[in-house]
Amino acid sequence: MSKLKIFVVSAAIVLVELTISSASADDLPLSIIAITSNQRPFQPADWNNTSPSENNSEITILSLDAVQSIQEQLSEGLPNDETLARALVQQKIAELGRSKLEDELRAAYLPLGTMMAYGLDRYPVIIFDKREVIYGMTDLSLAINRHRQWLKDKNGGGN
Repeated sequence: MSKLKIFVVSAAIVLVELTISSASADDLPLSIIAITSNQRPFQPADWNNTSPSENNSEITILSLDAVQSIQEQLSEGLPNDETLARALVQQKIAELGRSKLEDELRAAYLPLGTMMAYGLDRYPVIIFDKREVIYGMTDLSLAINRHRQWLKDKNGGGN
């Protein structure tokens, strides 16, 4: 498994029947995008306490360290001589495959591009349904519960 695959994980979670009539605070968000770095990894969500009637949630975890990982992979063991180093990098790219490297770089820059697209300026950050954001949390279960409580309060549901 490549380092990039460890850093960039996208998984469909909670495989249950999708029934959407109207959004309520009891529903799980349909999409969750979590962006962080290796220094502040996310704790996985605990889905054991969710009921089968809740919607599917797609969780995408993105690491801002993925670009650095690719750079380290390409620069590992390079000599001080610039010409030799350049040739060795070209050889590594050829072995990896240019299109595969381009795909890995595209995926590696996705966290930064996502943050720019949403106008986000710090991390860790969790984006719910492409609308709501929670900063500073790395416990996905706690963040999901906070988001659900916020929705309940916003919709006049109280505690």
